[in-house]
Amino acid sequence: MDGLQVLKAFVRALEVGSFSAVGRELGTSQSTVSKQIATLEESLGVQLFARTTRRLNPTAEALQLHEHVRQLLDALDTIKAGAPTPDAVPRGLLRLAAPTSFGRACIIPQVPHFLKRYPEVTLDVVLTDRVTDLVEEGFELAIRAGNLPSSSMIARSLGLTELSVVGAPSLFEGRRAPETPLDLSSWNVLIYTGIKSPGRWEFESEHGRQIAELQGSVRSNDLDAILDLCLDGLGLAALPDFMVDGPIREGRLRPVLNDYYLIPLPINVIYPQTRFLTLRARCFIDFLIEALKRGRATGVA
Repeated sequence: MDGLQVLKAFVRALEVGSFSAVGRELGTSQSTVSKQIATLEESLGVQLFARTTRRLNPTAEALQLHEHVRQLLDALDTIKAGAPTPDAVPRGLLRLAAPTSFGRACIIPQVPHFLKRYPEVTLDVVLTDRVTDLVEEGFELAIRAGNLPSSSMIARSLGLTELSVVGAPSLFEGRRAPETPLDLSSWNVLIYTGIKSPGRWEFESEHGRQIAELQGSVRSNDLDAILDLCLDGLGLAALPDFMVDGPIREGRLRPVLNDYYLIPLPINVIYPQTRFLTLRARCFIDFLIEALKRGRATGVA
């Protein structure tokens, strides 16, 4: 029995939770995959999966083994791709995590283009505003918005996204728009709580730095919810340009405080130092940078 194929079957079984799905992916039968996993369990002397009628549930030993086997398979992919040949093709599963709003606006629209160029790659895109643990959760890549803390991760810049203070046109009916950050104290502000200091906006301008301490009727950890409420005219919001460029062009939102600007957010893609970067991951990073530069993914410069 091919030992490498057994390890591939184990990794994919843990990642997709189905012997039949792994069989289809690897071009073999469900029974063959089941026998491969049973052989691996016998050779290791541990149970790797608790079988149920609905799903495979990995044991603690399987989760521990998965990371090491995944690193081995990634290393083999890297070695194969180390001396590029005309027929080197990225393939396999690429798991990546991205902030929800950025993912919807800038990642998901690029998926069809990426898969058209690299049809042998399978993507597992997890959109979450939670800070994911790449190693423990099995992600090859993650995208982070904002300043990165010191860590063992390698980061590659995707650019910067500007933030704009916006409101629906109905919000300004019969009322003058705020002209300085200090004017925000008399406006209802929709506050995003997924940042370090949610009720504090720091502006730069030719007049120097100004800080606005904010109060509002709604606080939320979801930027899409903030955008929806802003479009409904409930209050002002500070949102990334990749979310508001379209509504501003359509006249559904109006930017204010044009002589002031909030500190732009850096956007980075990160991956662990301890993991070999596979060909599929390198191709995805290069593809996304190219898409952002060409303007296919808007709001990031």
